[in-house]
Amino acid sequence: MDTNIYFIKRGNEVKIGRSIDVERRIEELQVANSVDLRLLYKIENVPEDFELHVHSVCARFHVRGEWFDEGVIEHLLSHPFYSKVMVKIYSTKSTSFGSA
Repeated sequence: MDTNIYFIKRGNEVKIGRSIDVERRIEELQVANSVDLRLLYKIENVPEDFELHVHSVCARFHVRGEWFDEGVIEHLLSHPFYSKVMVKIYSTKSTSFGSA
């Protein structure tokens, strides 16, 4: 089954995860975070195991779990493949995905 890979920024870290419904997943993650999460990019309609490939490409930026140093975005965008498939979602303004 195809899924989407998302890149969510929190402070100086980026979470690289997967979900069929990225917006719903962000709302779920926001509940457990005291700071705003920002969706930066997503890669749409890829096999579920593609997330593991992305994690392996980004290994040198790994912090813990699915969290990576923010330099991971520049690293991926410097690669011709990722610069084509990563869809930019977010600009520089902070946005809260959860509702009060």
